[in-house]
Amino acid sequence: MKREFVPAILPVLALAHFCVDGVCGAALAAYAFGEPYLEPIVYYFGLYNLIAFGGQWCAGWFFDKRPRTILPALLVAAVFLAVGLMPSLPVWLWVPALGVGNCVFHAAAGALVLRRYENFGPPGIFVSGGAVGLGLGLGGFCPAWIFFAAYVATAVFAYRSGCVILEPAFSGQEKMAAAPSFIAILGCAVALLLCVVLRGFGGGGVSGAPALLFPCVFALGKAAGGVLCDRVGYRKTILAIFLLGFFALQGEGLIFALLLAFAFNLTMPLTLRLLHQCAPARPGLMFGLAAGCLLPGAFYPDALFVPASAMIVLQFLCLWLAGWALGRGADA
Repeated sequence: MKREFVPAILPVLALAHFCVDGVCGAALAAYAFGEPYLEPIVYYFGLYNLIAFGGQWCAGWFFDKRPRTILPALLVAAVFLAVGLMPSLPVWLWVPALGVGNCVFHAAAGALVLRRYENFGPPGIFVSGGAVGLGLGLGGFCPAWIFFAAYVATAVFAYRSGCVILEPAFSGQEKMAAAPSFIAILGCAVALLLCVVLRGFGGGGVSGAPALLFPCVFALGKAAGGVLCDRVGYRKTILAIFLLGFFALQGEGLIFALLLAFAFNLTMPLTLRLLHQCAPARPGLMFGLAAGCLLPGAFYPDALFVPASAMIVLQFLCLWLAGWALGRGADA
């Protein structure tokens, strides 16, 4: 007999996301603090990002094929994170272990959230905790073992809370009068992934700001984007993001930089949900593809020489095109 998840599973997974990113951030920060040379730091941070984000599409594809492994994977992630916290291991071993642990958790928990909820708010709430956890970890505000202990508690709770329903709870095409063509689906997916790439370049902070200020704004934007979309509809939400982004460009200083970062992060739950609607049976794969599209901004932060105003326009056009292709343009 399959059991439904308890209502608290979403905040538990959001807390677990906070803890996982906190573990990885704190461990990497401790390494960087003790490493006298810059080159190894850049190399191992890049290796971690490549595994943690670039591997999620592969892990997500696996979980889509074997959904019964999703909950056990939360515990498997804890094992890899534990290996990543062993100071006696060489750096070339524990850094990839951290990356694998992060990758497995995100792909499993992300697929779980997309499977269990059909609206826009839950994906935004789930992803919001990670930015704050990463900021706390990288800033050295909390030891890695505290994050790890909290993650183990949340992972065990999630594992014992119920069994994964084999089929996703929501099929994006169920609410459409006519299923989009393959070309429309492909164009929608490309537009959404381009939007994620733009967010990877445009969602950063500014130097000199308090350490946790921008991570908290990132978290607030990710959560607020989904909640706003559920309240007022997709079309009004992307228009509000567009207008807020341009308003943020009208001034200078910390407040306007915070508004711009907030506007870029409002798109996170929209892209996740619509990517899921492109392939309703592949929530893990689509979540992983979205994560992988953040890598260009992480590896080459200064490579995209596009004015912020142009990025806002491109982002709006990508979101509008995706919504039109999936029938979201008719939202009130």
